[in-house]
Amino acid sequence: MIEEIARHRCTGRGGMPRYVIEHRPVFTTHGEGDTSLYRGASRASLPDGEPVRYVDERTFAVIATGEMLVHDLHRCGCAPAPKITSIAAGSRNN
Repeated sequence: MIEEIARHRCTGRGGMPRYVIEHRPVFTTHGEGDTSLYRGASRASLPDGEPVRYVDERTFAVIATGEMLVHDLHRCGCAPAPKITSIAAGSRNN
């Protein structure tokens, strides 16, 4: 499953608002009488899944196009998203 960590409001070319989503895989293992939860490394993408990379603490870059996205700190709450999304089904679970 994929856990959404946060959504960041950014500004792209021409002042167009864009969002960058931070997410990471979550794995569950079942052992003798217990269940363990493991979280993988985080990554970032646009809402359509297009990968972005971190440039610095305020800037992201769309990997395919090189478009620079500047984090809009004044308009972004950067609140963590509490939902978990299943990639296979595309459904949202609490």
